[in-house]
Amino acid sequence: MKNYLLEDKKAKSKSFFFRKENIIFNRKFISFLENNYLKYKKDIRICMHKNTSDNHHDMIILQQRKNFYLPHKHLKKGETYHIIKGKMMCILFHNSGKIKSKCKINRNDIFRTPLNTFHTMAPLTKYVIYHESKIGPFLKNNDSIFPSWANKFKKGKKEILKFKKKLKSRRTSS
Repeated sequence: MKNYLLEDKKAKSKSFFFRKENIIFNRKFISFLENNYLKYKKDIRICMHKNTSDNHHDMIILQQRKNFYLPHKHLKKGETYHIIKGKMMCILFHNSGKIKSKCKINRNDIFRTPLNTFHTMAPLTKYVIYHESKIGPFLKNNDSIFPSWANKFKKGKKEILKFKKKLKSRRTSS
């Protein structure tokens, strides 16, 4: 894989970029994501765009069910998720923190988050692999806005477990 991928050592999560353009993302790259997950037990992504300053970002991401992803929003960006393997729930929130809606996204399903809407993703299988597409560039600290009501999730696992239990107890649209 070293011939195809270059690791981004500055990224928050384990991330790679294609070394060249015009590479087809196929089964061997899915195997690469899964093997890295099994080896390191960490989330991992392959970026199909050239770099963080590109105007359009396409990423293939493996995320784990055991992790929690803080609710956030983007003022000028929507995100589109296309599930490759596994299942994921996308939860949309009112600005107050109350759940607005949630949907279960299965393999081959595509879902787009609205602009300026707090949301989070929750893998429903041990891990999920999905294609995320959104406009760039990546703006580091200015890319995502985190609500003040999400601070409760930073306090520890108790609040996260309570939230995950609440998600399971409420009906999911499909």
